[in-house]
Formats: sequence, structure tokens, C-alpha cells
Amino acid sequence: MGAKYRVAIIGTGRMGGLMEDEFAAGSQFSLPYGHFSAYQSIDETEVVAVANRGEERLRRFEKRFGITNTYLDYRKMIETEKPDIVSVTTASKHRAEPIIFCAEHGVRGIYSEKGLCASLAEADRIRDAVKANNVAFNWGAMRRHHSGFKQLGAAIAEGAIGDLLYGVMYARTDIIKHHPHTVDLVAMLLGDPAPAWVEGRLAEPGEGDELGSKQFPNYDPHGHRYLPPAGEELADPIVDFFRVGYEGGTEGIFVPRPGAFDVEVHGSQGRAYAWDNGEEFVTRAAPKGSSGVLKREFRPEGESPTVSTIRNIIQELETGKRTDGHIDVTMQAVEVQFGIAHSHLQGGARVSLPVEDRSLYIPGG
Repeated sequence: MGAKYRVAIIGTGRMGGLMEDEFAAGSQFSLPYGHFSAYQSIDETEVVAVANRGEERLRRFEKRFGITNTYLDYRKMIETEKPDIVSVTTASKHRAEPIIFCAEHGVRGIYSEKGLCASLAEADRIRDAVKANNVAFNWGAMRRHHSGFKQLGAAIAEGAIGDLLYGVMYARTDIIKHHPHTVDLVAMLLGDPAPAWVEGRLAEPGEGDELGSKQFPNYDPHGHRYLPPAGEELADPIVDFFRVGYEGGTEGIFVPRPGAFDVEVHGSQGRAYAWDNGEEFVTRAAPKGSSGVLKREFRPEGESPTVSTIRNIIQELETGKRTDGHIDVTMQAVEVQFGIAHSHLQGGARVSLPVEDRSLYIPGG
């Protein structure tokens, strides 16, 4: 008897599956990490086909994982194979059309990598297609599905540090491909309030040149878009300091510290933090009436974030309960991403969300 859900993958690069080879086998909680290996570990799912626009990488994937049902045209794959669930793991600039096509051609669940797309206009089309066709959706901001961060978020929601004040995130990375992790995580730990405004700036050449010139694309005011540096396909600017204000008065503060991935949430009675990219999860608080500081530590348990993301999609398919990273939650993070760029172009001015101008184009990774 075959698996309950037929799966197809669009994009046969690192997150499609090849990233698995970058980890020591069995050494990390995050394994399986790539989409293909994660589906293999779930009895209810079977990858029946994969597609990639470039044949060389497609053949590399075929050789690595032993899957021979491959396509160079994802549209033909969807129409022929009729999968229940599709992973879209292309670069973000190539992601909108596959997501929309899948949503409009019978796919019931979509697992999109991040960033979502290259403009807010594309994001609007994705949202409309996903909602119109009742598609169960998650994107690759995987810490939302990481046991350690989920336990920390639950403790915060239960009042472990009192009334929430602000979150502080320490990381320095690009706006489209990697800042979804930071923006989504801070919002999750604060209870997913709607973002009301953002202000900040992008890094300029000379500010962290160790990252390489490809991280400083040029803005073309005539095309209202960021242009890839010479010889590059993508334009994904590095972000400097920025702030996000949320409805209800809480705030996210994002500090560009190279090499870090640390987050802290401050409340009226203490703070919660996750340091060193999830190596330590702690709440420390001094509630009223207590005789000292109460400290709680959390340890990740269960399945990897990628597997948990897939199971969250299956849960919606079987129960109707929306995924934790559904399209409305995703759109809040995407608004912040593009809001940062708009603020930068306005000299760091505060930009109200949702962003009025939907046309700015950033072809990120």
C-alpha cells in the first residue's frame, strides 16, 4: 500500500535535499533538514517526482537520492503527477509562479521555502491563490516549528516573564533569504501581533565588506528594483539596524551582530532567551511575591523542524486546523521585510504597514 500523500518537489538545490550532506549524520536535532529526506522519514508521505529548471543540478539530485521520475518543467510535473503536497525550494525570485500554479491546479498543501517572493505584488498574488483554493500552507521560517523555540514561546504566552515589552534579535544577514527567520521568530515569541510600522536601513559598501561585494546590490530608481552585482543572479541586500512596532505596543529590535543568532524577549517580570542558534533556551523571572529569581530551561525534543513543518501541513489537511505558519502569518513577516527596504530608501523614516507601494522588486536568494 502506497503512502497517503503524494509529494513533488520543485527545486533540487540545498533545501530541496542536497543540504543534508553538509551535516554530520545523526549529530544534530535539526536532521533531517532537507525537504526530500524529511518526507522520506514520514510514513504518510512519498516523493513521487522532482523538477528543476536546470538539468545539471537535477541529475545531481537524481544521483544523490535515487529518484528517477524527474522533470525540467514543473507545470508538466504537477499536471501529470497530481501531487497532494508540493515543496517549492527555488530561489525566491523564481518562487511566486510555481506556488500560484500549484494552488490553482489541485495541490492541497504547499511548503514554500523563504523568502516568499521578490515583491509585495507577487506576495499578494500568492496569498490570494492560496486562500481562494483553501491550500494548507507553511513557509521555511522553521524555528516556528522547532521544539525548543515552541516551548519557549509557550512559556512566554503563559506569563512566565509577565507582560511583554519587546524582543531583541541579534543577527546580521540578508533581507530576503535569511531575515525571515529573525522576523518570524520575534513575532512568534511575542504572540504574533500584527506589525504596524518598521524603520531601519540596509548596509552600505564598507560596512562589513567581509561579506563580499555581492551583498551590496545597487538600487535602480527607474526600475524601482535592486540589481544584482556584476556576474551575480541575485540581489539580496544585507540589513543593518531596524525596529518593528506591533499592534498592542510591543516592539522588535533587530541588532546587526555578525555571526550571531540570539534572541531575547523582555517582560515586566523577567526575560526569556534563546542563545547560540538554539543551543540554550531559558526563562528568568522574579514574579511579584517570589523570594528570588525563577529559572526554567528547555530542551528540544521530538522531530526536526523540517519534519514538524510537514506534519503541520498534514494536520491541516486532516483536521482543517490552520498551520502555525499559515499564509496570513507569513504575509506579516513579508510586509516587514519589504518595509525595511522602503524605510532605507526614505532615509530610515518610519514606514506604516502594510506597505502602500507593492512594486519594489528585490530578487533575493
